[in-house]
Amino acid sequence: MKNKLNIFLLLISLRVIFSQNMGLIRGTVIDAESTQPLIGVNVFIEETNLGDATDVDGFFQIEDIPVGTRHIHFQMIGYEPRQILNILVSQARPIELEIKLSPKPIEIGAVEVQGKTFSKSSGATLSTFNVDQAELRSDPVGVYDVQQMMQNLPSVSNASNDQENEIISRGGMPGENLFLMDRIEIPNPNHFGLDGSGGGPINMINPLFVREIEFTPGVFSAKYGDKASSVMDIVLRNGSRKSFEYDFNLNMAGAGMNIEGPIDEGRGSFIASSNWSYLEYVMQSTGMTAIPSYNNHQAKIIYDIDNNNQLSLNILAGFDAIHIKDENKVVSKGVESVNHNGHTILGGVNFRTIFGKTGYRNITFSSVLQEKHAFVYDFPNENDSLATRDNILLETTFKSDWVFNFDWGQLLTGASAKLSKTDYDEWAEADTTFIYDTTSTFWNGGEGFWDFPEGIVEPSVDTILFFQDEDWKFKTKDKSIKLSNYIQMHIPVGEKSKVSVGLRLDYFDVTDELVFSPRFNWESKLNSVTTIHGGLGRHYQYPEFFMLFGDSQGRNKSMRAKFTNQLVFGVEHFFAYDFKGSIETFYKEYENIPTKYCWNNISEESNCELDHLSHWETDGVARSYGVEFFLQKKLTNNWHSLMSYTWSKSQGKDIRNIFTEIASNNDESTENDWYDWDFDFEHQLTIVAGWKSRLWEKQWYRDIRDKWWLSALGPLNPLADEIELTVRYVYMGGRPFTEKTYKPTLYSWEINDDIPWNGQRYSPYQRFDVMFLQRYHFEKFNIVTYIDFINVFNRDNIWDWSYNNDGTKMKVYQYKTMPIGGITVEF
Repeated sequence: MKNKLNIFLLLISLRVIFSQNMGLIRGTVIDAESTQPLIGVNVFIEETNLGDATDVDGFFQIEDIPVGTRHIHFQMIGYEPRQILNILVSQARPIELEIKLSPKPIEIGAVEVQGKTFSKSSGATLSTFNVDQAELRSDPVGVYDVQQMMQNLPSVSNASNDQENEIISRGGMPGENLFLMDRIEIPNPNHFGLDGSGGGPINMINPLFVREIEFTPGVFSAKYGDKASSVMDIVLRNGSRKSFEYDFNLNMAGAGMNIEGPIDEGRGSFIASSNWSYLEYVMQSTGMTAIPSYNNHQAKIIYDIDNNNQLSLNILAGFDAIHIKDENKVVSKGVESVNHNGHTILGGVNFRTIFGKTGYRNITFSSVLQEKHAFVYDFPNENDSLATRDNILLETTFKSDWVFNFDWGQLLTGASAKLSKTDYDEWAEADTTFIYDTTSTFWNGGEGFWDFPEGIVEPSVDTILFFQDEDWKFKTKDKSIKLSNYIQMHIPVGEKSKVSVGLRLDYFDVTDELVFSPRFNWESKLNSVTTIHGGLGRHYQYPEFFMLFGDSQGRNKSMRAKFTNQLVFGVEHFFAYDFKGSIETFYKEYENIPTKYCWNNISEESNCELDHLSHWETDGVARSYGVEFFLQKKLTNNWHSLMSYTWSKSQGKDIRNIFTEIASNNDESTENDWYDWDFDFEHQLTIVAGWKSRLWEKQWYRDIRDKWWLSALGPLNPLADEIELTVRYVYMGGRPFTEKTYKPTLYSWEINDDIPWNGQRYSPYQRFDVMFLQRYHFEKFNIVTYIDFINVFNRDNIWDWSYNNDGTKMKVYQYKTMPIGGITVEF
């Protein structure tokens, strides 16, 4: 660590070799609907006299641009003008862009010279949010996790959990978001991800690879399926076709390197990275016993076969491990330790063909392998195993997508086939339940806990063996296939309106279920700055593999696909070209939610017989509704801001039949009683604001930038060629939870079957983050440093309760005040 700190100080002190120089921006401009190169697009740099026009290949190049953050404009008759903000120009490396312009009918007498700074794909609805790389780098959390930045949006919550980046869309459930990376579907793109969810502690995708992210919270295109709530479509940038470039980065969690450059004299390009954590070395020095380690590696290659055909290859590999030794002895009955390791490896090939102005086609073949292995043992004897897990999932997907442009609109169609292989092998030793005699002199009935004299660690007399089952085993190898087909049409209606109509068919051979998903969206411009929109759609999601194959008798294969019916209506208004706001209401209803068999099929002998512990049905029903407010100003005139607020309600139906001492199968029923769902926060507010200053433009700064005393300050120097300060505030209402009751006769905490689910709430969640970022421009390289202070006010945000076997419980808190810093060196 000392050597790494010395390197950090050295890099900062290199300011003495600063030299004011010029940079270069080049790239291509294409038609957003046909992907054809556009000839004659006017490209110019704001606040300068510099510009260019695209050639027959859609290529442009602008040289001798003063270094620093710049805004670039693109204009062409018949197309919507566009403005790209905050392009970081430096002499150390050229900037390469790929810009899409959307066709626009020519209105006689109408002149529009200012391009909007907000973008979206031609198939997106107005509910869609778009985030570019500049915004990722300016966000206090986006700088190191692309998934957490989505939690700034009004339709997304972070489950009030600092340790997870799970996307919960509009009161839904974990695992309902579809992840795409350059058209490749990823079950879970996170280190230490959980089965059936889409979250984890940290995302594996390198933020420096990302060109833009498009997030749709509901009523998304028929192109996407098998997810009930939302879509996060990540588009990666291409490597440089003109020069070799390098990045080295170092932060609190790890270090990495990026490299990119041309292939075959610019007919193609590559970009690759490797990142390694060193948390295990830091945490070992603190004496902590839970030691995580992870690394991830990523590459993208593109190659132009000819002017109309392009081949691309994507690779992503992530490896993680954690060893927990004697960590739980204070907060649970028994002492358990865990050795875990897992990995995700994916590869995908895409072949794109352009049919002139008629349209284009993408054919994609991809494969994703996920493995998770765990060994639970009784500390300190590693030979005394309590449970094991060896699970493997391999998904291979082939899909094709076609886009056709007609005089009446645009047609999208496609099909896919996904073959999945699962190999699950799990085991846990027999569980033993005891009843303890609470008449013992050691039991403090008034306070509700055991009061043992020194030397006695647990009640040793009058203990009755109540129940002992057999070892739990789950071992299966299965194959399955999912097929899909869709059609989507975008049809203009007059000059100011358009509708999108789609239908999707999905088939899953395990459940032998064919489902139809209709989608409908419309939008209408009231004037040049205000648009109203609405949408209605059904979205199906098949049951998870661990549910389907978890029952040895095969009963779970009769589960049906859960689905949501979604309805949205909203208004979007542009206050300025770089400032917009929106209001959107939504209603979402769920059916066929997976439920435990024992919840509504009560046995007289036991509330949940062993024979049905892994037996699932699909009897659940739920609903969510709310209103979302969103304001965003892009980074222009040295500042940017974002404010999102959501009021929502998310509820499920309690389907339980309650078993009582009378031993009647249907003695009590909670059927049709609505209860608050796990992620019903009711109120959610996020505010992000940032300020940037280009000090290199200030004469006073140029006068002192080479002074030795300024360089001697090293990382304590608050000045840089560019500085940026960003703050982020989050408020969420208290998360619901079900209260547990201590059972002294069982020596454990249990949930009573006859109490309402989620009848209690935690305190509201609040967090304030501050990030300070510095950019230094040198003749041969650039340096970017940042420091991000999480939970500046050190608020005690409760995540959960820790229930001790002596009848006491204590609060488990989220992150306290914590700094996260990093440095990137660009060559």
